[in-house]
Amino acid sequence: MFVSTGSFADGQIQLMNAEMWVQSPCVPNRTVKILRYCKLVAERQWAVMDVSVDGIFGQQVLPARYMGCRLLPSGCLIEDMSNGHCKVTWIVHAEYDETTMPPTFRPLFLNGQALGAHRWLASLQRQREHAAALYSSLYPGNNNAEAAGMLKLAQQMMASFYAAVSGPIPRTPATTGIINDWFGSIGTGVERFDAAVRMVTWEKPGGGAAGEPASWYLSATTTLRLPCTPPERVFGYLRDEQRRGEWDFVFANGAAVQELRSVSTGYLSGNVVSILSNMTDGTKGRVLILQEARTDASGSLVVYTPIGEEAMAMDAAMAAAAAASSFPTPSGFAILPDGRGSKARHAPSTSSSAPVLRDGATGGSLVTMAYQVLLPGPPPDTAGAIDDIGKLICHVMETIKMLDSLVLGFCTGSSSRCKHGHGDYIF
Repeated sequence: MFVSTGSFADGQIQLMNAEMWVQSPCVPNRTVKILRYCKLVAERQWAVMDVSVDGIFGQQVLPARYMGCRLLPSGCLIEDMSNGHCKVTWIVHAEYDETTMPPTFRPLFLNGQALGAHRWLASLQRQREHAAALYSSLYPGNNNAEAAGMLKLAQQMMASFYAAVSGPIPRTPATTGIINDWFGSIGTGVERFDAAVRMVTWEKPGGGAAGEPASWYLSATTTLRLPCTPPERVFGYLRDEQRRGEWDFVFANGAAVQELRSVSTGYLSGNVVSILSNMTDGTKGRVLILQEARTDASGSLVVYTPIGEEAMAMDAAMAAAAAASSFPTPSGFAILPDGRGSKARHAPSTSSSAPVLRDGATGGSLVTMAYQVLLPGPPPDTAGAIDDIGKLICHVMETIKMLDSLVLGFCTGSSSRCKHGHGDYIF
């Protein structure tokens, strides 16, 4: 038997490390080391099989609680349909330690929406559509360099956002990560909202060709359950340009935003990369905002970051952003089903409204907000800034929770309050 650690050909076995993320700071990442076997099993038909290395090569078989997750024989069957399409059948057989996750997330795992075949297929389809959009923009005949530039910038932005929400805390010899739990509330009496926010301060080393100084950043994240509001309603609300001022108190500041340019990244309405401009009262310049919205049957994302001022030419703003080594401060939302409704599938939509869902009720939503900002200096001199960010997140999530209040009369169940120790907030 030959085990390859690099690219592999038909019939070879590849050793791989995989990390499976659920977009919330509440859920620990699942790290697995697997063997992958790819085989052409028939004409125009391939099988890809995965299994955890645990118990192989003389290693001790460990319970799942010591590994976070163990992938038992799983994989997919890919069949060429000879019409430009393929049929994919996916099977996931995994073992994980249920005691390591908050009770609010257990239904999402139990019905397979978190790490099961349902999510693998949805992610595969979305990635294929995104790759097709990028390829189309790069095709010489299309002459659409601007769209290609927007999609590439969005890729960098999304990678930074994923790391902020679910990635490991930076802990390298050159980078320091500090985790603090911030607790606060808004309002009084029955209108009071309690919140638990994970605050991570981290240092970006200086240096480089320009001799930049070291800088400190803050990543603040929290998750809120909306038991009465389905994910597509939250996604549509956060994408609504006219209502953005209701929750974006930094860039929109109570006003609407205007879409200047956009590139579709999928057949579902709502999968789009956009350049937005805030609409000010004329006392200060407008800010250009790069935003990507993604949605499929497994969940949705709305992620954004400023890329410059409108006084700059748009091409110059994008070029300046592209020249940066990374996007250190994208912010946004990850929207997941809460797992308490029946599984739903997206249906194609030709309108600009939220995607249409079929197959019955979808239950509520798990909404994770991540907000990142450059700090004025290193800790502990930034305690005031951290407190301000915590209050800002509370204010935003309080606004989003009003969506639940609008449909509370139609919500089944005795209460919309989360019995997790922090009101409706989950940490």
